Amino acid sequence: MALEKRGIVIVGSGFAGSLLARILASRGRDVLLVERGQHPRFALGESSTPLANLTLERLARRFDLPDLRNLATWGRWKRAHPELPVGLKRGFTFYGHRAAEPFEAGSDNARRLLVAASPEDDLADTQWSRRELDHFLVRQAVAAGVDYRDHTELTDIESMGEGLRLRGRGPQGACELAADFLVDASGPRGFLASRGVVEPSSQPSSGPAKDLLFGHLDSLRPFESVASCCDDGPYPDCWSAVHHLLDEGWMYQLRFDDGRTSVGWVLRSGVLSDEEPPGDLWRRLSARYPSLERQFAGASPVSPLAVVRGLRHRLAGAVGEGWALLPHSFAFFDPLFATGIAWSLLGVERLADVLLGTAGDLTRYGRLLDREADHLESLIAGAWRVMGDFSAFAAYSQLYFAAASFGEVERRLDPDHEWAWKGFLGSDDEIVTAALEAASKVPSEDLAGWVSKAIAPRNIAGLADPRRRNLYPVDFAPLIANSHLLGRTAEEMKAAIPRLLGADVTVR
Repeated sequence: MALEKRGIVIVGSGFAGSLLARILASRGRDVLLVERGQHPRFALGESSTPLANLTLERLARRFDLPDLRNLATWGRWKRAHPELPVGLKRGFTFYGHRAAEPFEAGSDNARRLLVAASPEDDLADTQWSRRELDHFLVRQAVAAGVDYRDHTELTDIESMGEGLRLRGRGPQGACELAADFLVDASGPRGFLASRGVVEPSSQPSSGPAKDLLFGHLDSLRPFESVASCCDDGPYPDCWSAVHHLLDEGWMYQLRFDDGRTSVGWVLRSGVLSDEEPPGDLWRRLSARYPSLERQFAGASPVSPLAVVRGLRHRLAGAVGEGWALLPHSFAFFDPLFATGIAWSLLGVERLADVLLGTAGDLTRYGRLLDREADHLESLIAGAWRVMGDFSAFAAYSQLYFAAASFGEVERRLDPDHEWAWKGFLGSDDEIVTAALEAASKVPSEDLAGWVSKAIAPRNIAGLADPRRRNLYPVDFAPLIANSHLLGRTAEEMKAAIPRLLGADVTVR
């Protein structure tokens, strides 16, 4: 068996591994992309956000990859790639349920929250049908010169002094590689973790342990069709990332244009039983919530329902001698605020900078991921702390939306800044981090009043305003009124809005 010498080996051909491979190959690097399975195949992580789309647009611009820009909004995606399934995501919708009671939004939407991320469908975010999109991105990587090998599993790794020696098996039998560098894009508990190269983090977890029950359903009715109280929002409730808060945890529903809906129950550890089949558990849980039971009536799984035990995953470090982990291989906590795609794309851009020698270094990369993991885990733990009290949860969520909306506009105002190396979701913003730390000490009943003051220096979206009745459309008035928070005058901000949105917009 001859030793094959390679430059960069990337393990895992999900969207992040394929994008990084393609970028590096397009700049002349020797890249081998290894996949133990084959495409098309199912993958989790399906809800994009404005921060994710900004990174896609930046990658498209920096590395001359126009198809990535087309994938950054629902309208451009539909026009450029009608063959790829997609879902319209106008923002975030949250419902607070009580067991054994039909859902009621309550006066002033006391148990319903909508936060828009776009002013119209054409500019909206997207739900990613990963089976088709990941396959598309692999094909684009191959076209860019990436050597892609599926049905290939690496089993051993050792240092060679300069570089790494890798062993495994592929369609042609045993293989042995000498690699200058390895990137692990294989996801939680992936290649490097399973080989003991990097150990699990010894840092205690915050928040409860969680499991996931999930599947894709066909013919699932929109929730608003069984709960006739949801017709006054800034967008139809179902065309968003829908969150149902429950006694056992919460559930997401992500609708695709082709009629499928991705549904996942994120449940406190102990709710799932090894003896109970996933379908029986699904029926038992939905039967506790009459409106959900009505919604699921007539829906059917497109593929077998499945379970993931132990959602939380964090390793002791993200970099080592001759290797690095992409964010989703390094740490994951919960899909609650859909941070996964955006954080992974940021990791792609940073590692591309490091491996191409254009910015940053591995030490800085590892330190950023450590700090961002702390930040994300704290954000999620705080949300779970108040999840049983919908008014407190709605107030707490404004911490996330304030940081996300401020970061989005900040980046759109200055697209040429080195944003890849700024902390994700305000993790290096003292105002955001101080508010997040202080929130853990605020009693639930006081959160609503406290949050409005805590986010004031970053509140450019008119959040935490009781006059909105928990309905937050995209509103230019607060952005213009609070332009000083971004170092702009009101007139400068008003003039910038059409450019920020990438469309012709009339501002009154």
